[in-house]
Amino acid sequence: MSQRFLIVGGGMIGLTAALGLRLQGHRVTLFERGAAPAFGEATELRVSAIAHHSRTLLQQLEVWQALPEERIGPYQAMEVWDHDSFGQIQFHASEVNQDDLGAIVENKVLEAALWQQAQRAGVELLAQTEVSGHVISDDQVTLTTASGDYVGDYLIAADGTHSPLRQAAGLPLTFWDYQQQGCVAVVRCSKSHDGYARQVFLPTGPVAWLPLADPHQVSIVWSADNHHAEQLKALSDVDFSKQLQAASDGALGQLEVMSERAYFPLRMQYAQRWLQQRLLLLGDAAHSIHPLAGQGANLGFGDVEALLEITASTFGQRQLRNWERERKVAALQMIATMEAFKRGFGNDQPAFKLLRGAGLRLVNKVAPLKRALIKSALG
Repeated sequence: MSQRFLIVGGGMIGLTAALGLRLQGHRVTLFERGAAPAFGEATELRVSAIAHHSRTLLQQLEVWQALPEERIGPYQAMEVWDHDSFGQIQFHASEVNQDDLGAIVENKVLEAALWQQAQRAGVELLAQTEVSGHVISDDQVTLTTASGDYVGDYLIAADGTHSPLRQAAGLPLTFWDYQQQGCVAVVRCSKSHDGYARQVFLPTGPVAWLPLADPHQVSIVWSADNHHAEQLKALSDVDFSKQLQAASDGALGQLEVMSERAYFPLRMQYAQRWLQQRLLLLGDAAHSIHPLAGQGANLGFGDVEALLEITASTFGQRQLRNWERERKVAALQMIATMEAFKRGFGNDQPAFKLLRGAGLRLVNKVAPLKRALIKSALG
């Protein structure tokens, strides 16, 4: 039975949900407070590591095939090491008979493709539309905008970390501040990245180099303790590049910042309820995790994938409660894993460094452990 869904938020997760629901035959209206997504020739600052399960979903929706090949950066290998330690691990897609471990895609590029495909599928897309209020009852939902009211069967909040819908609904939130800031930028490297995603754990936080389609360009995510982030902000691009190059141990040769550097605060948050009558939370509106493993977007795509399994046939509150329980468990497991990594690698005591080094070397040498880790990274 066809339902009408009202979706607030035109990011990757909201658009994927809108497209998936529409292709199932549901009526969908999506509200985006900003402009329709668009991108230019310059590489966008915000990127996501798309795991296999997320890519499969996007392929099923015929979105992945529409992405410009020159804006997709598949990576075949990962290298992780502990700064100033013997701890290091490398793994390659071929070790589990795969062509790659995932792909780096600019958020705006993916959002633009999703928007166009949703438009073709018949989703009603309302850009530059602010939602000023909503009412939820047992049998319908109503959204208020400057152009009038919209009535539907279900309301989906995919409106980001600060989700006005979640706040207006009074859904409780658990959170803690990591006391760190993330810095993102596009960097040119004199050596080819060779399809490697690299990450080093520094005492002040991890740095990741994510390979883009151009073999001499990477997107960086530097998660730095607040005091160190303020020091980084004060540096010129030349001095910042020198510090970044030192952190890389020369793996990518000479490094040069090609874009602006953007900073944003890092914190974990988790909505204690993702379902209230006919309101559902998706993606960052429900959960936000540390970017050190690049799994934030994939967690959101998992929310959508699980929801589409339910909405493919007749469903009700019982099925939605099952969906909520399943996705809350997945999010909590990821949050716990990220917290363990952050705490484990954030301790610079010699005993901890020795233990970390021994652990990384053990995993690197024991094939079954290594394969399990690779499969986990594949999603």
